[in-house]
Amino acid sequence: MVIWAAVSSTGNLTIRELESTGEARLALYDSSLRAAIDRYRYLPYVVARHHQVTRAIENPRTAHTANLYLQQVNDQSGAAALYVLDRSGETVASSNWNTPDSFVGEDYSFRPYFNQSLAGQEGFFFGIGVTTGRAGLFISHPIRQSGEVIGVVVVKLELEEVEQNWQDAGETVFVADADGVITLTSHGDWKYKTLSPLSPTNRARIENNRQYPGRDLPSLDVGQQLAKGSGIVAIDGHRYLFDSKPIRGSAWRIFYLTSMDQVTDRQGAVMLIAVIAGGMIILVILFLRERELKLASQREALEFERIQALNTRLEEEITERRKTEEELRGTQNELVQAGKLAALGQMSAAIAHEINQPIAAIRTFCASAKLMIERGKTEKLDQNISQISALTERMGAITGQLKTFSRKSTGVLEPVDLKVALDNALQLLSPQLQQEECTFERNEPETPLVIRADLVRIEQICVNIIRNALDAMEGSSIKRIRIDLDATETDVIMRITDTGPGMNEETLSLLFDPFFTTKDPGQGVGLGLSVTYGIVRDFGGSIKAYNTDTAGACFEVRLPLLKGKTP
Repeated sequence: MVIWAAVSSTGNLTIRELESTGEARLALYDSSLRAAIDRYRYLPYVVARHHQVTRAIENPRTAHTANLYLQQVNDQSGAAALYVLDRSGETVASSNWNTPDSFVGEDYSFRPYFNQSLAGQEGFFFGIGVTTGRAGLFISHPIRQSGEVIGVVVVKLELEEVEQNWQDAGETVFVADADGVITLTSHGDWKYKTLSPLSPTNRARIENNRQYPGRDLPSLDVGQQLAKGSGIVAIDGHRYLFDSKPIRGSAWRIFYLTSMDQVTDRQGAVMLIAVIAGGMIILVILFLRERELKLASQREALEFERIQALNTRLEEEITERRKTEEELRGTQNELVQAGKLAALGQMSAAIAHEINQPIAAIRTFCASAKLMIERGKTEKLDQNISQISALTERMGAITGQLKTFSRKSTGVLEPVDLKVALDNALQLLSPQLQQEECTFERNEPETPLVIRADLVRIEQICVNIIRNALDAMEGSSIKRIRIDLDATETDVIMRITDTGPGMNEETLSLLFDPFFTTKDPGQGVGLGLSVTYGIVRDFGGSIKAYNTDTAGACFEVRLPLLKGKTP
């Protein structure tokens, strides 16, 4: 009974530990995959509004100019391909126009993403390219003119790097689409297999779409087991503990599997230990009957062996924990970068709107300049050209700040003016502040506030706290952020105050813990403030949060003042 109880409790405890670890790992994989997709999701939306693209659809003779524009944008973004379809589904311009696998002239009207965007919606489709034979994710957006859809812009992403990272991690994770076809996986033998057998209707639809040409799509026949969302599943003779969640913004679902061999191994070890312990007890009793005089020496010997075994186990656990901490630290650094790119993706709509305004103004000034030239009034052209130059500088400032924020930190500490870092963060967040109709006040001394830090990570502190304040004021009638900068003899102090509802005691006590969040599932993984806390501590500072007298919340950051230095 004791052995059975020990084995049973060990199995239950191990399963609970694996479930907890699986939830955390699933959240990390989901976040990294969405970040990889969101990095490009805004691209069709922006390209669809470019005049060279609409002109190529209206007049195919201008398609070469559009080809060059798409090639330049695609080279900068790093996507697999970027191309434009007219209303019939024929490719009129493509970033790979000058390659043997050029899409120009190809008809993709059979693809679901084309029909989705032709109906005015965003297209989201994974399949094998009929031209290149390479699998990828296709994201499309309609091109509108005077309220009518005249074409479609498509970006193709190849997610092989994501799969390779999964395989290198040595864990079992995969993604299935709405039909249950496994599209991305760390287990190469499972790719293009289905969770359940496809119905004749679904198989015919997939063949008509030419989604997976040349693939038989065999079934693993585990759909009913996986339908519960979490639990235990048997695949190819192996038992796994699994957890899953839908991927926001798509019909995909991501699964994380942990081998049940770990549970079996622990139960076997516990059973072996229990049997050995029982045998040792019997031997000790018999030995005590015969050799009572040697009882003390035998106990000392057993105690020494037990302590030695414990020391060995402790050394092994310490080594394993250090290795795990190093792996987690590396994963955290990658997650910080993925979080920044995801934040840029979330802010892309506001930034695109901010850029569209100067683009529209430039078009107006260009049209005006054309009329002046036609009428011979060239003496007023200087003013139009000056206005166009100012607008391009404004657009360059926005895109330049995006590039600066998205780069990885160098890790080198140097004198940094906190006021400059705050200016960069506010410039990046300006479109979102305008979109949220949020006003802000800023109080600061005229002298520089120099600290020893990394400019990129200081900007990330400001962006994380201000975006957190924006999220907190989502339901507030008045949205206002006040930023106060001050300095003492030893510290630089930054206070960021919002007009949100504030936080309760439980939230304040857990605010900087990893994976703690008050947002709805899928809206965040609870790492923004935890990362901010770590950055501040790395710079020798401190951060705290508290409620103000006016019911809002205030974040106070203190960093050591660097005297006698200039950035």
